[in-house]
Amino acid sequence: MIGGGRRTPPRLVSPSREAHASFLEALAEYQAEGRHLELPVDLLADPGEFARYVAALCSGVERPGEPAFYLADLRGAALPTPFPDGYVPQSTYWWVAGDEYLGRLAIRHRLTSHLLAEGGHIGYAVRPSARRRGHATAMLAAALPLAAALGIDTAHLDCEDDNVASRRVIERNGGWLERREAGSLYFLVPTR
Repeated sequence: MIGGGRRTPPRLVSPSREAHASFLEALAEYQAEGRHLELPVDLLADPGEFARYVAALCSGVERPGEPAFYLADLRGAALPTPFPDGYVPQSTYWWVAGDEYLGRLAIRHRLTSHLLAEGGHIGYAVRPSARRRGHATAMLAAALPLAAALGIDTAHLDCEDDNVASRRVIERNGGWLERREAGSLYFLVPTR
C-alpha cells in the first residue's frame, strides 16, 4: 500500500521477484480449482507460464522462493533466437498492484497456423481471487499498445464459445467477431 492506505494501481510489468510470493499463492488458487496440475518433464512440452514454473521446480533447477531460473526463462522467451518448430517469440507480463500478482498476459509476436486456430496473439488469465473486478479488460487495454509496438496492427484473439466473460473483455477493447468455428469464437482487435 502506498500513501495512507491507497493501493498501487495495477499495471503490466515483467515477471519479477517482488510479486513472486503472490504468484505462488495464485498458483495454489488455480490448482485448487483444478487447473495447472500438469507436471511436464521438459520445459518445452507445455510452454504455459505455470507449467514452466512447475517444470522448473520438478527438474531441480528452481527452488521454491528462488525464482531466478523461471523468471529468466520467461524473459528469454521474447528474445529473437531460434525457436523449436511451432514456437514463436512471446512477451510475458504480470498484472500487479504493488507486489500483489493479479494475473498474467502473453503477447505472441507472430502467429503460426496452430496459434491462428487456437491461442492468437494475446492470451491472459486473472487469478481466481481477483476475478470480476475488471482486471482482464484493463490488462488487454494495456497490452494493445505493446502489441502495436511489435508491429501487430490487428491482434487475433480467441475464446471458447461459452466463455462470456472473455468475449466481453475482447469486445470492450474494440474486438469484433471474425468467425465462429468448432466451439470457438475468433476476434480481430485493433491495437492502435
